Amino acid sequence: MYCRLVLRAIVLAGIATIHLGMAQDLSKLPDWAKPHAQAVATSPAPSGDYDAWVILQRTEVAYAGSNEILTRKLRLVKVLTERGTSEGLFVIRGLGGKASKVKKLKGWNLRPDGELVRLASEKVVAIEGGESDSINTNVITGAVLERVVKGSWVAFESLEFERSPAGPFTAMGPMENLPVRRWELAISKNGGFFTSLEKVEAILDLVNFGGLVPQPEHLPGQAIALSNVPALSVNEGGTPYREGFIPEVRVRFLDPGLKGAPDWSNWNSPAIWIAGEYQSKAKRTGLATPPGKELLGLQALWAWMGRELTYKQVYLSPERGWVPEDASEVGRKRYGDCKDLSCFFIAELEARGYKASPVLARIKDGPALPEQPPFAVFNHLITAIPLQKSLGLPAEVDTPRGRFLLADSTDPFTPFGWLGEAHRGRSVLICLPDGGTWVSIPDAAIQKAIMAVDLKAELRQNGQLDGHLTFTETGQAWGLRTVGRAGGKPEIREFLLNRHLSLPPNGKLEIISYSDPLELDRPFKVEADLIHPKGGRYGGGDCEIYYDDLGLHLVPPQIQRPGEPRQLPVGSNRSGQLEFTAQIRVIGDMSPILEARVLDTPFRHCLWAADAMPEMGQTLISFKLKHEHRQINFPYLEREKGLQAWKKDRAAINRLLEDGFAFKAK
Repeated sequence: MYCRLVLRAIVLAGIATIHLGMAQDLSKLPDWAKPHAQAVATSPAPSGDYDAWVILQRTEVAYAGSNEILTRKLRLVKVLTERGTSEGLFVIRGLGGKASKVKKLKGWNLRPDGELVRLASEKVVAIEGGESDSINTNVITGAVLERVVKGSWVAFESLEFERSPAGPFTAMGPMENLPVRRWELAISKNGGFFTSLEKVEAILDLVNFGGLVPQPEHLPGQAIALSNVPALSVNEGGTPYREGFIPEVRVRFLDPGLKGAPDWSNWNSPAIWIAGEYQSKAKRTGLATPPGKELLGLQALWAWMGRELTYKQVYLSPERGWVPEDASEVGRKRYGDCKDLSCFFIAELEARGYKASPVLARIKDGPALPEQPPFAVFNHLITAIPLQKSLGLPAEVDTPRGRFLLADSTDPFTPFGWLGEAHRGRSVLICLPDGGTWVSIPDAAIQKAIMAVDLKAELRQNGQLDGHLTFTETGQAWGLRTVGRAGGKPEIREFLLNRHLSLPPNGKLEIISYSDPLELDRPFKVEADLIHPKGGRYGGGDCEIYYDDLGLHLVPPQIQRPGEPRQLPVGSNRSGQLEFTAQIRVIGDMSPILEARVLDTPFRHCLWAADAMPEMGQTLISFKLKHEHRQINFPYLEREKGLQAWKKDRAAINRLLEDGFAFKAK
C-alpha cells in the first residue's frame, strides 16, 4: 500500500511538471530567445546558491560613423528563487545629453502559469544626475517588468547609442554575479541598423583572459563566444585590484575620417589631443600669487592654490569628463576637478616661464599599463613641469623627451615636489603637443603615509582608561589633515570616532588642539583627551588593554568560507605606516607578556618592543609598535598559496596584538 502511494505521488508530480512546462509556452518569447530557452528547458540549473541563471547575454556593437557607437543587447534569464525576481529590473547608465541614449527597450516576462507580461513603455524612466557625489549629466535609464516570480523567463532587448568625446570605444566583461550559459559579442559595420564604413577598422582586445575564464571561441566575422561562464564570487575578499584579473573585452573603432577626437591606434594620438585641449584653455588668469623665481615661486603658487582652490567634480556636459574648463573660469569659481585644477596650474606656470603639460594617470583602481593596447583606461590627470636643470625634488623624472617634475593639483596636502600614495607603482602618460611619453613614477617620489599615535594613560581598577592621545600624520595616512581643513574640532572628533576609535556612549573624546593643515613643511598634529569606560580589564592579577578600540585595526578579515575552493586571486593593495607608542600606568607589579617580536610576512612588516618600570604599587608599561603594510599580489595560478599566506598572516598579527597588549603579574 505504501509503495503504491509513493508511486502515485511520483506520477502526479510528474504530470504536474508536464502541465507546468506545457503552460509555459516558450514560443511566446522573442525569436532570438526561443532556441536558447528550449535548449535548457529541461536542464538542471548550475550547482550553487544562485538566484537566477543567465541563459544568454549577447552584445552586438557597431560603429555608425561620426564618433557614434550603437549597441544592441539581448539578455535571457531564468529566475530560480524569489530573490531572483530582481532580474526584472533593467538599468543602463549613460552620459546623458547628446552623448548617450536608450533608443529602444523591450521586455518579456513569461510566468510559470503561461501568462506573458510585456514591458510597458510608460514604465521606462530616466533619472538625470546619476548616483555620484558629483554634479553631472549622467543618466540612469530604468525599467521594471511587473509580476516576475520564481520560474519566470525574463528577456530584455535594448538598443543604445553612445558618443564619447574621447573617441569611439567601449568595453564589457563576460563575468557577473550569476552563472552565464552563453555569452556572445559581435562587432559589425554592415547590415541591419549598422552603417557601411569600409575604411573603419574595428579592433577587439581581450584583457585578463585565460584565468577565471578560458580564451573564447572565435565565430565567423568579428565575433566571440564563451560557454558556461562561472559566476564571479561575491564571498571572497582579499583580492588585488579587480582590473588586474577580471576578464574584459575592449573594442576600438579606428575611423580615419573622424575629426575632433583622438585615434586610439597608438598612445601618441590621445596625448596630442589632450595637449591641444589644454593649450587652448590654459590662459593665465592673473589671480594667483605674483610670479617668483625658480623653486620659491613654484612653492608660492602651490601654497596659493592649496588655500584658494577646492577640488570638486562638476560635469555639466559629457565632454567635461575629458576636457578641462577654461582656467579663468576655474579661478572665478575657485573650484574644479583634476582637469580644471591642472589647467589653472598650467596657465599660471606659463607666467613663470614653464611650458607645462597635462599628464594622464590612473589612481584608486588598477594601474594603467603602457604595454597593453591603447585604450581609455585613465581616471585622473596631473601636471608635468619641464625642467632645464634639476630642482632637487623627489618627483622629478627623466624621459626621452627631457626632465619633468610631476605635480598633482588635487592634492594640496602633499608638499610641492612630492606625490601621494595613490601614485605609488604607477605609470603615467605625459601629453605633449607632438606626442606622448610614458614614465614610471619612482618610489622616491612618493611621500610616505605615516600615522604616529602616542598614548599616555592610566588603567583604573574598574577598567576605565583615562589618557591623552597625540596623532601626528605625515602624508594622507588617515586623512586627518583633509578633515582639519574642511572642518574643525567637531569634525575631527567625529572622523576619529567613526573611522578609527571605538568608544561606548558614555565614553569621551575631546579634541584639545590641532595644527594648521596647510603647513606642509611639518606633519599635521592633533591633541585629544580620552576617557574609555571599558578600555581594558583586570582579572586574576593580570590585565589587558583593548587595542582595537584605540585604532589598531590591523587584523585582516577572513576572506574565504571554510571548505570552499578559492576562485579569485589573493592580494592586498594597502599601504602606509603606523607607529603606536604608549605609556600606560597599571595597578600592581606587572610585566609585559610580549617583550619583543619581529613579524615579517608578504602582507606586512612589524616590530614590537615593550618594557615595564615598577612604581609604588603600580607599573608604568611602555611599548612601541611599528607597522608597515606591503602591497602584494598572488596571481590566479598562485591563489591557493596566497590564501594560505593570508591565513598565516592573520593569525600572526592577531597573536602579536593579543600578547602585546596583555600584562601578567610578577
